[in-house]
Amino acid sequence: MFRDVSNVIPEDRPLPDENSHIVPDEWFDHRVRADQYLSEEVEALKAYHDKCLTGGEAAYAITRRVTDGTALDDGTMLANDQCFALMSLLASALDKWPLTRTGDLITLLQAFRRLEDGPNKSLIFSDHSLEWKHLPYFSSIWCNDYCQERPGYIAERYHQFPTRRSYEMAIYLKRQDVWAQLTAAGFTPIKDAYFIMIWALEQKAELNDSLDPSEKIIPELHIPAAARWIHALGKRFYQDAVEEKLQDGYRVSRFPNMVLNYDHMCKDRWAFWEKRFTEFANGAAGEDELTKKEAKAAVEHMQAVVKAWEMENESIAG
Repeated sequence: MFRDVSNVIPEDRPLPDENSHIVPDEWFDHRVRADQYLSEEVEALKAYHDKCLTGGEAAYAITRRVTDGTALDDGTMLANDQCFALMSLLASALDKWPLTRTGDLITLLQAFRRLEDGPNKSLIFSDHSLEWKHLPYFSSIWCNDYCQERPGYIAERYHQFPTRRSYEMAIYLKRQDVWAQLTAAGFTPIKDAYFIMIWALEQKAELNDSLDPSEKIIPELHIPAAARWIHALGKRFYQDAVEEKLQDGYRVSRFPNMVLNYDHMCKDRWAFWEKRFTEFANGAAGEDELTKKEAKAAVEHMQAVVKAWEMENESIAG
């Protein structure tokens, strides 16, 4: 009821305008129809969208009825966890609002972290108290509902229905972009970021054709996505490289189809990533223009990160 996970895309569906700053009223109307018990919360989110409320004001307004236990004040028997429903609403906004508004939604999530209370126990399916500052359920909802489909399956779909290619690619890259920004802001685990980067850049290309679709590298999807992660987390990745930091996400590098077998982040791994992005930017394997453009931007951002880090540390040393 709450999860907006439809993946069947009409072939004539227009590309979403990620440069727009306006969310159509239809989206808010749809959310009210999806869960009538959250109509006031959707109204508060609309006020935030329209910049009639600050992030703090919106976070407070959105959570009040679920906090006070009045979200179902008509005596209706609780059929769903209302905290889960509320987090699903926020995840849906991140998926459907244009990328120009992702920063606003992250600001709203950060405002949740400043709240000192939590959902009323009568409106949740939990044996223990929850707190808004921990954004209960949010990370799992976002990752499970919007980020689980593997590029290999997406590619199979648009190869079968070529008119869907641009739309499917745009939706996948948008979700990866949002996910990277959420991770940079600390709302989703960093280990997933490493898994994605290693999987995209460190596989042995000669083994790709023998892999299951769930494991195959699809350059036009994996490489632009990895570039978005570099843009959002490049500084964090490089800092980890300098510190040779361990991460759970490195476990994927131990698979036999991987080029590297490091169990930590390091400058050699960083350099290898830059080398792979450079190869894609140069179109070594006949990559399309989008892949080359995104890869080139990733290389430039990586170089800028290193230069900024060196200047900062020279300043500290001086």
